This record gives sequence, structure tokens and C-alpha cells, in this order.
Amino acid sequence: ELLRRLRGDSLPRMPMTGPPYLAYSEVALFEAWVAEGLPAGAPPVAEAPAASPAVAAAVPTDAPPNYLDVAPIFATRCAKCHSVGGLMGAPPEGFVLTSHAQTLDATDRARVVPGQPQASELLRRIRGQARPRMPLDGPPYLSDVEIALIERWIAAGARDSEGRAAPLPVGARVRLHGTLDGPASLDGWSFEMNADTRIDKQPRPGNHVELRGRVQANGGVSAERLRRR
Repeated sequence: ELLRRLRGDSLPRMPMTGPPYLAYSEVALFEAWVAEGLPAGAPPVAEAPAASPAVAAAVPTDAPPNYLDVAPIFATRCAKCHSVGGLMGAPPEGFVLTSHAQTLDATDRARVVPGQPQASELLRRIRGQARPRMPLDGPPYLSDVEIALIERWIAAGARDSEGRAAPLPVGARVRLHGTLDGPASLDGWSFEMNADTRIDKQPRPGNHVELRGRVQANGGVSAERLRRR
């Protein structure tokens, strides 16, 4: 069964965080090991355990976080569903979290707005400001340290693994949920409204609302529709 899961002959294919799955050469190594009768080999040399994402996030650093800092969190807590062929089959709403490019893809709508954590649906989902809170298999949800690391990554420009800040997706759609706490304020974050903004179901301060809009050149969001949920 182990080999069938690694090859994808039995579903779900393993590892659960794939793709990427094991390379053909790695699967072949498992096959050879099984064929030889599972030899125990030499005792492993003790090594210091690798730091978990939460521990790594707690280490102070002056360098802005990049994708390599947040990717382990996405791989262990998000990619089991938000990947091609994940637990839910197709990734929910087409959002894939297995690469930097896919995480920032704004073809449908922007879930991450570089430099703007409060305008990023991804952060609102893992904080619980948007419903349902993510990861969907929580609780437990992400720790405060992990959430803070993702917030700092977005604020620093959602940098790639080389440390390059991502461009602002000007004109991209966004869909944000949160608590309205002012005429044009969502959880303390201000957005833009104008005469063309559609208002549905008479949202009032204290209501949970959905905001649909577009990213502006200044990094703000211009609301196209605001409705009470």
C-alpha cells in the first residue's frame, strides 16, 4: 500500500502535501528497499531536530520574510486541500497554495495584495475575520506566531524565494469579509467608496459584511459592492 500511495495508484496520493510528490527516482528507491526485504541498515546519526515553522518564526531577524519562510506553513496546513488533486479534488475556488506564483495569482481575484495585509483575503481567512476560518480542518488553527509571520510576509511585499517583492495587482478583483466598524472601515482598515458603490441589505457598523472591489494603484481598494452577510 505504501508504494501504491506514493505512485498514485491508490488515492489519496501521498504525501498529502503534494504536489509536488516524490520524484520517480525516490519512489524507485522505496521499491528497491521493499524488494530487498526492508533491510534495517545502519543506525541513523542523531541530528538536532529542525525548527518548526512556528519556532522559526519566533527567531528575530532584520531581514524581511520571503516565500521560503511561509511556504512550510502553507505546505503543512493549507496545501492538503488547496492543491491539484488534494483532499477536496479540485482546489477550493481554484486557489492553489503550492507555489509563490499560484499563491499570488490574481486571474480570478487577488487573495494576497502585496504590501496590504488587511486587503488580503488569505490573511483574513486564517485570522477568522472571514468565514469559514481557515484551515478548514481547524481547530487548531494557525498559531499567533505563524499568522504574524504571514502578515509580515505580505506587508514586506509578499517576496519570492529570492527576496524580490511582488508587483501590486492593480485592477485585480478582491472579495473581503470582516466587521464593518465605520462608513468605509473594515476591522479598522479603510477602503474607498464612491457614488457607484452598490450597497445591499443596509450594512451597519458591527455587521459582518462582504466587500467586493478592485485594487487601486495606491494599494487601496475601491469598493464596487458592500453587503451585509
